[in-house]
Amino acid sequence: MRRFPLLPLVLLSIGCTQPVSSAGAGPASVAVVGAPPAAAPPASGAGGWNEERDFSVPPEKFTDAQRNFEEARKAILAGYYRDSLTEEDLYRAAVAGMLERADPDMHKWNKLLSPSEVAELRRDLQGELVGIGVKIEFDQATGYIDVKGTIPGSPAERAGVQAPDKIVTVNGKLYKGLALRDVVADIRGKAGETVTLSILRGDKLVSVPVVRDKIVYDVVRDLVLGGDVGYVRIPGFNARTPAALHDALAELAAKGVHSLVLDLRDNQGGSFDDAVAAAGEMVPAGSTVVSLNKRGKIEPVVAKTTPMLLDVPVAVLVDRETASSAELVTAAMQDLRHATVVGTRTHGKWTVQTLDDLPNGYAIKYTIAMFLTPGGKSYEGTGLAPDVEVDAAAADVLRLEGVTDPTRRVAEDVQLRTAIAVLGRAR
Repeated sequence: MRRFPLLPLVLLSIGCTQPVSSAGAGPASVAVVGAPPAAAPPASGAGGWNEERDFSVPPEKFTDAQRNFEEARKAILAGYYRDSLTEEDLYRAAVAGMLERADPDMHKWNKLLSPSEVAELRRDLQGELVGIGVKIEFDQATGYIDVKGTIPGSPAERAGVQAPDKIVTVNGKLYKGLALRDVVADIRGKAGETVTLSILRGDKLVSVPVVRDKIVYDVVRDLVLGGDVGYVRIPGFNARTPAALHDALAELAAKGVHSLVLDLRDNQGGSFDDAVAAAGEMVPAGSTVVSLNKRGKIEPVVAKTTPMLLDVPVAVLVDRETASSAELVTAAMQDLRHATVVGTRTHGKWTVQTLDDLPNGYAIKYTIAMFLTPGGKSYEGTGLAPDVEVDAAAADVLRLEGVTDPTRRVAEDVQLRTAIAVLGRAR
């Protein structure tokens, strides 16, 4: 059983994923490492989708529940206008409805996952897939797929795919009215095969063939900036993250850095357990990294690893896409390492989901806890405010992710420059 304070954006490593725990973006569906793609709901308005209304729980009790459930099931099977509706359809819908509607506040995260979605989620949490390595946002209304960035060294980057490209078709297929999962399924495939993207670039439509390959994503990366400032970038939390972070910190320690910048921008979450383990590489052993509020009972989760670079000042970079597990780690660094948080207010997704397998290959993902900072606070729905507020365009953050030249990286990244300045004053 794995626990996820996951979030959303499709890492089409494609390789990719989407909201298993997300806080909601606007009308578009975004994909992120952690869960199966989900289509955006219909637009609100008269007669249309209204989230508050359609997910609300009526004040009247649903008495004699089992009997009335059976009556409803029989009536629908006997009288529904479409005779192809089966008992299996109704049971599947009932389980999905229990998850999504029993607690309106958690309907974004509580989901019934099909066997293929379960397999995709588990692959994503290992941090390795076969795909092209592009991060996308999908607009169901137009069918356009906005490129938000690419994974450094990926087939998409080598093919010249870049923001703000718009993917119009995949192997000639249009996606208006379809869902993000349809896009993901068509871009993924076998290693060595070619997928052809029709891309709107400026006012020109260009055809871009991309050869699928194995993609390792959410890779921890480190640099030394300005001679003695260590920099570590964590794009997401999966099974590879704790060991990779350990190696990065050990390398920086060997190079004699005197301060540390931890970059959690655009980190939309991932595995709860792996995030806690990663935090344990940076906070005092035995300290409470996070607490879980389960049915009113508070359960502390303690760091078990011997940390490195414990005596250097730390700054943490965050933005609006810093969510879930990444918020957990940010708060732990702020409370336990007195780290200065630089950037913009975080996303505000402070719940933990678990995945339980069903006998038929499906699985249920549901909320088991709210998580709290070491100091006992929750920022669910509001996000954590930075100590030093500095705004930056999300596109610039993604673009700079692949820049490895330290001088250029600092020169073009205002949030990073601010963090370095803060660290300079702290030493």
